[in-house]
Amino acid sequence: MFNWLFGREDHSSREDVRQALDRIVAVAPQVKLANRYESRIASVICKTLDHANELVAALPAPRDATPGAWADDPSLRAKFATPDDIVRIIGESRDVRDWFDGNIAADHAFAVLGATLVERRVLVSAVENGALRSDVARTAVSFEDKRMRFCSETDEALRHELVHRIVEQFALEAMSRVANQEARRDALQEHRALLNARMHMLGRRGAGMSSLISATDLSGDATRLQRDFEENEAALAALGSLADSIETQLQTIIDLLAEPAALISLTHRELCLNQMNLLMEAGCDGPHADIAIELAHLPTQPPQTRAVEIVRIARRDVPPAGAAFDEAARLVL
Repeated sequence: MFNWLFGREDHSSREDVRQALDRIVAVAPQVKLANRYESRIASVICKTLDHANELVAALPAPRDATPGAWADDPSLRAKFATPDDIVRIIGESRDVRDWFDGNIAADHAFAVLGATLVERRVLVSAVENGALRSDVARTAVSFEDKRMRFCSETDEALRHELVHRIVEQFALEAMSRVANQEARRDALQEHRALLNARMHMLGRRGAGMSSLISATDLSGDATRLQRDFEENEAALAALGSLADSIETQLQTIIDLLAEPAALISLTHRELCLNQMNLLMEAGCDGPHADIAIELAHLPTQPPQTRAVEIVRIARRDVPPAGAAFDEAARLVL
């Protein structure tokens, strides 16, 4: 009633907000000790949830990632060299195996296929101005480090999980930033101890009657040390006290949640590729295929950009458990 009277909206009662709060607390449990942590996070979490829902909704409909679909799907052919390559990536996914092991009755699973888009300049043979040349520069496209993660029974359930995975990423990024602050605090404290020791040694060298027989003027060294000491103290003061660390964690999370687009974004890109995965100009006459990809910009360390899409996997395409180890042994030997 008071929220209605004073024009304040109570977000914490929303189910999606409650779930997001639970995910954040699971990553950063210490924020529960902060004053009014639930209401403060809930006041900004809706903006992040809206942004996450927009990103997930922008992903296209699921694609069948099966060996049988490879020949007729230009996108699969661009990402996988052969149909067997699809089976290999499926077999390497612990998420896929664990999900099918835990869902015996399921024939299909939905997962996120992620890959790193790599573009390289290469020299190829091509006809230019009516003449065949062997040194024509082209851009070769490949999709490397392919992984299948985050399995669910339906497309809808997977998208719901992805929204909350994005929320978790904000909490992880906040904890990473706080950890960097603490590491900087430790380094500054070590530097302060070193400065104190140097100042003490400098004072001893000029103590008593030793200054009468010393040929060295230490005033310049003392001035520089004092300046370094003051700069170190100012940097430590800017980081706040250790007692404020919990509040710092919470505020860092709130700041990130308030500007979600600055942390995670999605870019749509159209690629015109020939059969050799070379980039072609749009509307070219030669054989080519137009494929669309979604590039997710992720705040990892270092930041990464991954081509992501939702795929449907059939249980029959999951290789036996020992197949992945046999392949690894073959490559090693």
